[in-house]
This record gives sequence, C-alpha cells and structure tokens, in this order.
Amino acid sequence: MKTKLTLSIDRRKVAKLRKASARRSTSISELVENMADKLDEAPVEDTEANILKWAGSLELPPRLSKKTAGGAELRKTKYYARMKKADRKRA
Repeated sequence: MKTKLTLSIDRRKVAKLRKASARRSTSISELVENMADKLDEAPVEDTEANILKWAGSLELPPRLSKKTAGGAELRKTKYYARMKKADRKRA
C-alpha cells in the first residue's frame, strides 16, 4: 500500500531529483523508494565510515571551535571524537 509523503527540499535538490529520475526513466517517488531500500540495507558502520570520509572537509565555525558552550557541547559528541581521530590518522 502506498502512502503519500510531503517533503520540504531545496529547489536545487528537487531539480537534481527530476534530472536523475528522467535519466533513469522513473519517477521521483520510485527513485526515493530505491534510495530508502539501499539505506535500510546498508550496515550502520558503512554509513558512518562514509561520513568520516568527507568529515575532514567540514570545518567548525569559529564561534564553535573556541571554548564556548556550543563548542563544548560539540566536543562531547562521538562524531567529534571520530572526526579528530580521522584527522590524526591522515596526518
């Protein structure tokens, strides 16, 4: 049974979805369903590893990298620790 879903997506990303679905001769709905299936099948570890691949390209905004409340909270997260560990491995 199909269920209707409303999404709020940036216009540019909607345009990309339209182009991708046209190239594959499918609807955007089918494209999103296929992506959801792939995400559901992928082990969590693989997803986290893929995130860490591009994590080094992310830079903290200056206001968060200093010793502020927001920066302190960010530094408590597991993601931040993994990002720092990945940086040390690359160096």
